[in-house]
Amino acid sequence: MLSPEVLTMQIIAGGLLGTLGQGVRVIAGLKKANDSAAQQNQTTIIETSTLIISLFIGFTAGALALLATSGFTQIDISQSTAFALIAAGYAGTDFIEAFMKKYLPADTSKNAATTQTTATPSAAVTSAAAAQEHPAAG
Repeated sequence: MLSPEVLTMQIIAGGLLGTLGQGVRVIAGLKKANDSAAQQNQTTIIETSTLIISLFIGFTAGALALLATSGFTQIDISQSTAFALIAAGYAGTDFIEAFMKKYLPADTSKNAATTQTTATPSAAVTSAAAAQEHPAAG
């Protein structure tokens, strides 16, 4: 059985590696959204709240992957384990977001209707819709 301190450190280590994996997705999404907006002569908007939630989902995926792998026993994080946790943060986000979309109500606010998503939700990027003259920075 793990002591609470060791368990906490393992959760944090797995979470940080998962966040790193999600960060890779964010960077790729930002590049894709920026390229798409540039082709359409639009401004790229970064929604900070969505970005933070996305990174937290990556943290959660990495922490859960480490706990599932370790079986609540102490584990030394090798290079292959670290890459697996980074991949869990990258790919595990799809699973968690799909679960959230299925079981949580959709956002029907006016703001959501005035922007067009140009990247995955986990990338936390939208571009201004053609009807919006002065997009607000997120």
